[in-house]
Amino acid sequence: MDIYIVAEGDTVDSIAEGYGITAESLIFVNQLVYPYRLAVGQALLIFPQGQDNNGTEKKEITVNGYAYPFINSWTLRQTLPYLTDLSVFSYGFTMEGKLLYPALPEEWMINMSREFGTRPILTLTPFGPDGNFNNQLIHSVVRNPSYSAALIEDLLRVMRQKGYMGMDIDFEYILAEDRDYFTEFVRNVTETMNDNGFTVSVALAPKTSASQQGLLYEGKDYRALGEAANSVLLMTYEWGYTYYRSCYTVKKYRVF
Repeated sequence: MDIYIVAEGDTVDSIAEGYGITAESLIFVNQLVYPYRLAVGQALLIFPQGQDNNGTEKKEITVNGYAYPFINSWTLRQTLPYLTDLSVFSYGFTMEGKLLYPALPEEWMINMSREFGTRPILTLTPFGPDGNFNNQLIHSVVRNPSYSAALIEDLLRVMRQKGYMGMDIDFEYILAEDRDYFTEFVRNVTETMNDNGFTVSVALAPKTSASQQGLLYEGKDYRALGEAANSVLLMTYEWGYTYYRSCYTVKKYRVF
């Protein structure tokens, strides 16, 4: 961090240019008010490019966004420059491990993602006919090696065919007795996908303790899944849902 003392003839643009930073960053850090007039002798904080306003080195982060194929194309185009990954929501499967496609074509999302240098990610979810997470689908597939193998084979085919670059396994409400079977499924998916140049992430509900009970937690071995997949996504939006209550029903909505 440097401190610059404004001299006669200085402007926001000339100072920013002299330090190789943007005028916008200079304005933001110093909370300058439009039309950004400067006074001779005024002290300005200067953070060299690559540092934040605490003077520490900036670090890169990976940013993921989920989106349904019915997302407005203008909205997606405006968002993609800020995303590392775009998780297309979602593919499903039957009790026998047959892959189910999204209700609407998603190829245009994949193509637009690649246009912006964003990685298109296939999201796999165990949705039942009612559109809700169905742990019996998970139970059937992860406990049957032939069903699991068929599903993984279908996933690999689609990944290659449509140009996906990775996949995200978003299984929720897994039965506690299926915990280790699910871990093995994730491990098998990851091995197959990695051998073919794809990455695998697994979505996990955020826990506040290792012994936390509930369907969101007991069916997942967090440590083992972290080792089995290439990365994990902590779904902290679980703590920020808007709830709509009607009589005794609680419905959750995701906003994309």
